[in-house]
Amino acid sequence: MLEQATTAGSTNWQIVAEAIRNRRSNLNVDLERPVPREVIEDLIELAVTAPNHYRTNPWRFVVLSGKARERLGHLVAGEVGKQPDVKDSFVERNRVQFLRAPSVIAIASAGDPDPIKDFENKHAVAAGLQNILIGATAAGLASAWKSGAAMVDPSVSAAAKDELGLDPADEIVGFVYLGYPVAPPGPKPKVEARVRFLGE
Repeated sequence: MLEQATTAGSTNWQIVAEAIRNRRSNLNVDLERPVPREVIEDLIELAVTAPNHYRTNPWRFVVLSGKARERLGHLVAGEVGKQPDVKDSFVERNRVQFLRAPSVIAIASAGDPDPIKDFENKHAVAAGLQNILIGATAAGLASAWKSGAAMVDPSVSAAAKDELGLDPADEIVGFVYLGYPVAPPGPKPKVEARVRFLGE
């Protein structure tokens, strides 16, 4: 029994490690092929298994497809266009940004009046977002985690949250773009390891 468990554990490790190693941002997707709702629901189920210190369940998800992506892009572009000295190219980029994949998940963290809980909620949501990205890779999907004005600019974010039906106190942590790949992602990043092992 122990040998079987060890073998199963080794196989599980290899599967999970492979998904993590292969995860890369990729927006080379088939725009005409929607991601089934049940697949997105499975990915969200993975997200909410992330560590959540105070068990506040801070995750908030809004799944955009079809015209909903276009509506949000128009709203964001309109808000961005109100800013002084903004370039037309930047406004247009915001207008079409959510059309780069057939499915986009807006992921937000519930606000909390306790600053420590509010801080930790955001980290729990970010961990859940990474679970979605790894799960998407394992499911054969391309994915990308994006931010943008709807997340980082206070006035634009306020309008975006209203459009998405989020609470004003919620904070958008990211937008996950999902689709079926039509081209492979880029190469693995070459990162110099910066690790220290401290013992006795």
